[in-house]
Amino acid sequence: MAQEKVYGGIGVGPSRTYIPSNALGITGATASELQRSENSTGAKIFAGYKANPNMAVEVGYVDLGKSRATRNMTAPGTGSIGIDSRNTGWFVDLVGMMPTGISDVSVIGKLGGVATETGKQLSTTGAVGLAPGSPSTFQERELNWKFGAGAQYDFSKTMAARGEWERYRRMGKDTGVGESEADLFSLNLLIRFH
Repeated sequence: MAQEKVYGGIGVGPSRTYIPSNALGITGATASELQRSENSTGAKIFAGYKANPNMAVEVGYVDLGKSRATRNMTAPGTGSIGIDSRNTGWFVDLVGMMPTGISDVSVIGKLGGVATETGKQLSTTGAVGLAPGSPSTFQERELNWKFGAGAQYDFSKTMAARGEWERYRRMGKDTGVGESEADLFSLNLLIRFH
């Protein structure tokens, strides 16, 4: 069906931030265990321009939700260090679209860049403490890349639904837990404009 070239969209769905197993190492600890809370809810809002039937460019903002990691030390003393994190960012994607042969259904692939902001809050208990002068809250901004795939159903000339998976790469490498990656599985509503 003939479609308008300019569109906007909003999406929401489950997200997961993958926290490295060696995160939050405690100097001098001889026994410790890492607990991870990686699952959250993410959301995004975006605008796009469909240059031709098989190619579009999208720009938008994404919130990948919250995650938490806690390392509990059991020897030689007892205590813990925890970190609460949130990843957000502005992105630009190149989106490829291919018809499936099923009426108004297409598959999509995307590759893009994202300017991420990683916010962190550290906390400690017991025999574990931060080094003197070390901040307990900090932000890190980086340029990273992302990719994804999905399927789209155009149920009218001006509206479509899209389900997709996206992987956000190499975020927060200098913020105490090492680099993390995140997946976002989202259901999106697209509205095309005249």
